[in-house]
Amino acid sequence: MRILPVAGLLLIGLTIPVAAAAPAARTGFIKSCVTQMYYSQAVCACMADRAAKSIGPQGMAYLSLQALDVAHSTAMSKAMSVSERNRIDAFMKTAPHLCEKAPQ
Repeated sequence: MRILPVAGLLLIGLTIPVAAAAPAARTGFIKSCVTQMYYSQAVCACMADRAAKSIGPQGMAYLSLQALDVAHSTAMSKAMSVSERNRIDAFMKTAPHLCEKAPQ
């Protein structure tokens, strides 16, 4: 599971260069989106592109966690500011619908 080491580094406050983390974060996000949210590959790729711009690598890592990974999701959530959590919430309320309507 590639996302867990990234999440662990983020939790202890180490900085990962965005350029290096971006491809892995995008791939993990798409995989999680397809398997846990049941959206198509095209919709998930659209969402990953939007996520990179609006919620960044930490938000993508959070949304890429396994649904039943309560320990890690709780730790990541507690490490985020209210503003960061609100951005993720707003993203999940809008991005799926926008990406489903986008031309594939």
